[in-house]
Order: sequence, then C-alpha cells, then structure tokens
Amino acid sequence: MNPIHRRDFVIRLSTVAAALSAGTVLSACGGDDAVPQFLYGVASGDPLSDRVILWTHARYSDSEVEVELNWEVASDNSFANIVKSGTVTATAATGFTAKVDASGLAANTEYCYRFRQGRHASAVGRARTLPTGSVSEVRLAVLSCANYPAGFFNVYAEVAKSDAQFALHLGDYIYEYAADGYASAQAAQLGRVVQPATELLTLSDYRLRHAQYRSDPDAKDLHARLPMIAVWDDHEIANDAYRDGAENHDPAKEGSFAARRAAAQQAWHEWMPVRSGADQGQIYRSFDFGNLLSLHMLDTRLIGRDQQVTIEQLLNPAT
Repeated sequence: MNPIHRRDFVIRLSTVAAALSAGTVLSACGGDDAVPQFLYGVASGDPLSDRVILWTHARYSDSEVEVELNWEVASDNSFANIVKSGTVTATAATGFTAKVDASGLAANTEYCYRFRQGRHASAVGRARTLPTGSVSEVRLAVLSCANYPAGFFNVYAEVAKSDAQFALHLGDYIYEYAADGYASAQAAQLGRVVQPATELLTLSDYRLRHAQYRSDPDAKDLHARLPMIAVWDDHEIANDAYRDGAENHDPAKEGSFAARRAAAQQAWHEWMPVRSGADQGQIYRSFDFGNLLSLHMLDTRLIGRDQQVTIEQLLNPAT
C-alpha cells in the first residue's frame, strides 16, 4: 500500500472534519444547525517561549448563533496527554473566528492542538514555542505577496513539507482588487476568481476575501503545520496605502479611507493568528529566539508613511 504523504493526510483530515461538521454526524439535539463547521482549518501564530496564539473559524450552517468551543493542547497527536485546555467562543462580532492565547507552555517545544464541541472537532494543528538560552540555529520560511487569482499557493505547500520551524509573512497576505483587477487574466481558467467580485471596501468584503484565501488547501496545510509571525503591507488594505490614504482609494467614490482602513484591520486581526491588542492599528512587536536573534516586526505602511512620491513627480524638476 502506498504511504500517505503528510500533507495529503492533513488535507484529508481537514476534509473529514468539514464533512462531519456539515452534518454527517448529528448532535444530540438532532438538527444540522447544531453541528459546527470548521471550514478553514486551524492556525497558530505569534509564538513566545511560554505561549502561542491558536486560531480557528467555527459556525453553524446559515446561523448567527455563537459557537462555544473547547480548545486542547497536547504533547501527542492522539491527545492522550493534554497539557492545556480551555474554552473560547466564535461569535458574529468576530466573523465567527476564535483565538486563544495558550499560555503556560514549555519553551522550544512542539505541541498538537485542536478545537472541539462535543464529538465534533477541528483539524489537528501543530504549534511550537520559541527557544530560550543558548540557540545555535532557527529555521524560518519567509513569505509575502500571495495573490489568489494569479495562481496556486505552491510555495505554501513546499514550506509545509520543509524543515522550517516558523513561517514569517511580510505582508500582502491578501489582495484587495476586484475580479477583473490586477493579475486576474487567468483566474477563471484556474478556477480562482476572487470573492467578492468587487473591490474590497467594507468589513464583510474583507472577511469574505480572507475566507476565500484560507479555503485554499495549501494555505490550510501551511497554517496547520507552522506557527506564523505576520505583519501587513499595503494590499491587506489598498494598493500603496499610507497613513491617510492609498493610491487605490478614491474618497469621492469610495468614501472614508479611515473607515476602509479600520474594516481591513479588523478583518486581518480576526483571520490572522496574531496577538491582538486594544489598538488594532498597532502591530509592531518583537520575538526573541534565545541568545541567537531578536526579530522585530515593523509596520512600515500605516503608522508613519506619508503619501508616496509618484514617478512623474520624481522625474519633474519642479517637484
């Protein structure tokens, strides 16, 4: 019998979980609306030496009812030895995403985690804490600029198969363009036409686009395999975004840039496995990998950047 590749196993596991969530197994209440769907897998991120963010999305089909979840962290993939657990709720206020800061973990340790509601469970993910003390090496996979309609996320698949310990995403995790926008010439042929079809402006727009990106099997595999440390660039909001506007934003036609920015930031915090504070506009933070390196994640877009000089202005001696 041919061995099952690890990536295929994770994808199959996610598919089985989604199938069960869709109603193959009924709850004691006897209704499909009582079965939570985990359609977008699991993710971990923002690891520290004693904690890591765990993420999932859970929703009853066509329902606005909140989903009460149990989360579990174990030292083994059979969950025979659960080291930490707790509860978290996925609600409409967060687009039915749920995040927990799982603390009290051991440094430089890999864990398995999942979310459950009774017999129904998410896919199983793997998370890792940061090392402390003397560290000789750290293996990072560095990623950026993943445009769904431009092609498949093959690099995500390769990273998931690699020996990388952490994924580092430098921004442009999504793109905000309409279905006929940038790099979409082959989207229909590839079966990757973006949703919604319009350019992203509202919170529901950004949520839907994040959900589409996270529905990709390679994206789900990457997030289930590696903790991610991420920042945004411009396309999480709009092309060439800066503090007070963006090249791809027309206030006369598209309304307040501040409102659009706030919607984009909220959706990013909901869908990314990041440690979110009260100020969603502040994402600069640091990660220490023992005595080897300190990684400082910066916001070079929305806090301190003024409007960029155009090529025409640069070439014009008067400006």
